[in-house]
Amino acid sequence: MLTFAGCRTAPHPEQKRDLAADTTAINALLDQNIAAWNSNDAAAVTATFADDAILMEPSQAAIEGKQAIQAWYEAFLKENAVKCAITPLETQVAGDWAYVRGNYTTTFTPKSGKPMEVSGKYLDIVKRQPDGSWKNYRGMLNSNGPPPSAAERKKP
Repeated sequence: MLTFAGCRTAPHPEQKRDLAADTTAINALLDQNIAAWNSNDAAAVTATFADDAILMEPSQAAIEGKQAIQAWYEAFLKENAVKCAITPLETQVAGDWAYVRGNYTTTFTPKSGKPMEVSGKYLDIVKRQPDGSWKNYRGMLNSNGPPPSAAERKKP
């Protein structure tokens, strides 16, 4: 058995990342996403996603690709006004990947109906893009309440 005690190789220059700067950039991405939601701007929400992103909304099939995600947001926001807030609880960065886990509260106000408040938790995987920016790569959320009724599931 051969043991190398105390031997370390220097990290590759591309592996040297500023964790604080990455975390700040990821938080800015989250803020941009929430501001877009609260402005009911489907294009701005979609701009926070990578081209090959996947969104997993409750009680629905996965929405794959930026174009499909934008179409979903456009249809949803055509029928609903949205106000939401998030509380990130944990952010972990590993090179060009990171995840953010947290809680959310969203109020949906249908164009013809009463507001409905939903709270729950989310898990976002974000990925550093070739230009150095961070984009949402995979997003999943679920509510803390009971599953929605058939009428409540009438989403695009």
